[in-house]
Amino acid sequence: MKQTADKPIFTDQSATESDLNKLLRSRIRQNELELQINELQLANAELESSRNKYALLYDFAPVGYFTFDRNGEIRTVNLTGANLLRLDRSLLIERRFENFVSDKDRPSFTAFLKMVFAGHDKMTCRLRLSTVDNQPVFVRIEAMASEAGDECHAALVDITERKIAEEALRESEYNLAKAQSMSHVGSWRSDPISGELRVSDELLRIMGLSREEATQEAITDLIHPEDMESVMGHLRQGAEQGSNYEIEHRLLLKDGTTKWVYTIVEPSVNIARQVVRLYGTTQDITDRKRSEVRLRNKKNELQAIFESVNDGVIVFDHNGMIQNFNHVCPQFFPDKVLTGGNCRNIFHLEHDASPDSCPVELALRGERVETSLVSAKDGNIIRYIDVTANPINDEFGEKTRALVFFRDVTFKRLQELQLIQTDKMSSIGVLATGVAHEINNPLTSVAGYAEGLLRRLNDDPTLLNDSRLDVFPKYLEVIVRESYQCKRIIGSLLNFSRKSNGTIGRADVNGIMHEILELLQHQSNYKNVEVVINLQKNIPVVPCDPSELRQVCMNLLMNACQAIMDKGIVEITTLHSVEDQAVYIQVRDTGCGISQEVIDRIWDPFFTTKEPGKGTGLGLALTYNIVKRLGGEISVKSAVGEGSQFKVRLPVRSGLENENGPEL
Repeated sequence: MKQTADKPIFTDQSATESDLNKLLRSRIRQNELELQINELQLANAELESSRNKYALLYDFAPVGYFTFDRNGEIRTVNLTGANLLRLDRSLLIERRFENFVSDKDRPSFTAFLKMVFAGHDKMTCRLRLSTVDNQPVFVRIEAMASEAGDECHAALVDITERKIAEEALRESEYNLAKAQSMSHVGSWRSDPISGELRVSDELLRIMGLSREEATQEAITDLIHPEDMESVMGHLRQGAEQGSNYEIEHRLLLKDGTTKWVYTIVEPSVNIARQVVRLYGTTQDITDRKRSEVRLRNKKNELQAIFESVNDGVIVFDHNGMIQNFNHVCPQFFPDKVLTGGNCRNIFHLEHDASPDSCPVELALRGERVETSLVSAKDGNIIRYIDVTANPINDEFGEKTRALVFFRDVTFKRLQELQLIQTDKMSSIGVLATGVAHEINNPLTSVAGYAEGLLRRLNDDPTLLNDSRLDVFPKYLEVIVRESYQCKRIIGSLLNFSRKSNGTIGRADVNGIMHEILELLQHQSNYKNVEVVINLQKNIPVVPCDPSELRQVCMNLLMNACQAIMDKGIVEITTLHSVEDQAVYIQVRDTGCGISQEVIDRIWDPFFTTKEPGKGTGLGLALTYNIVKRLGGEISVKSAVGEGSQFKVRLPVRSGLENENGPEL
């Protein structure tokens, strides 16, 4: 019994130990599993963190990442890639990438994608994308197919800024090349240490070299032998001292031709003041040099002509200042006037501002002016100077200058004055018979009545109270009337014959016409002439020498009266034209007229159609010269048997003189 009792007791104890072991092992396994679960959770957390990290790096990488299938459809894309296409990622999946490529580059992308899937190697191409905002986007694509071959992975790098910079650089280089070609300026760069030389295409064209021939030795050999020492000396100085320099020299090209070039060199130095580069520009100035030579030759030629002219010549600049003058001018004006003077010192000394009559001012406005001035030489001798002013327009028509000629016509003027006086005396001689006849009648009356009174008074002084003296007042009235008639005739005759001194003043054309008619009415053939007078009232005075104007009117009226043989009409007309500021004098007659064969010669001195002894042939010649000198014009229309018509145009504003003397 004891054994039986002990045996169960032993069996129960073994079972308990086994259960305990199992329980222990179970707990150990549970602990191990818990540890494994914790480790797995930690690993999953780390993996999730890493995945999030790499997803963030993937999305915000500076490169756009795409996955394409064989048809070019987008399977995956990061945020940078979506930003390149300017669309949300959700709108890009399963869309063909070629739709976002510009039309021009689309065929290139299609061919590129085929090559990527065919080669399984990394390949590269450059494309321009077509975005929704139409802004230019340039990318570089690097793509490689996957091992399975059903898709490829591509990285897109935005190269827009570099592409724009490259295009700007190309455009800048193109513009620089064009500018160099247009201005004939070539550029070069030299390294004094290594001897490296870079030259532009335009410099090669200037020197007639190919790029393979462009070495320092070849370029040095092109320097003209006579300029070699100077050019190389400047080059050494620039390379050693780092100083800028400019030089003009010649090139002797391989074909034997010579060119002039203008070179500017600017050295580049380092911090130790050592020259590391020489930068230079070389301009072809051959045409300019040739133009300068032609210009100098032309200038010398013009200067020789300028100095050989016997008239005084002054060039005024656009401000009226004396710019240049020839050797004759000091004979007219003092040196102090010619040196640094202006038109005021010569033409209008009494006016601070330039008047409208100044020939220089008129020439600067583009007008051609012919005038004259009177000056006193050595304070006493009067000099007569003809002045001609012409505008000199520059190429752009902006700064006009004035070229003024001064001709001393004193001798000629004095001769003309003498001829005028001679012609006047000739006219007076023609009028002498008529004037003497008309004067003789009133003088006879005066003498007759005076003798009658004297006889009566001498015979009987007591007759003063006689009734017969009642006629005495009548006699006195006759004496007074006839005496004043004589005085008027003689006064007009003396006024006409007064010698002219050549001073320009103001004259009333109508008044002078009345004076001449007063003289001519006493000519013997005047009675056969019917004079028709059409004188416009209140016409302005004409700037001229009144004596010369009387001579013009006298000659025209004398010719008109002498052209009428039997009876005829002489029509005198004066008119003021406001439009061209001139006074017109027209003398028309119904006389014999002038034949067309000789009408062009009537202005020649000593030419006359009158019979010998009835004309000197100087009247119309002097008339023509006087009118031209006053800046006017004279013309004639005539036909044989139909009479003649002379028309004189005199400017109202010549600016030559005023009432008190010359307006210089």
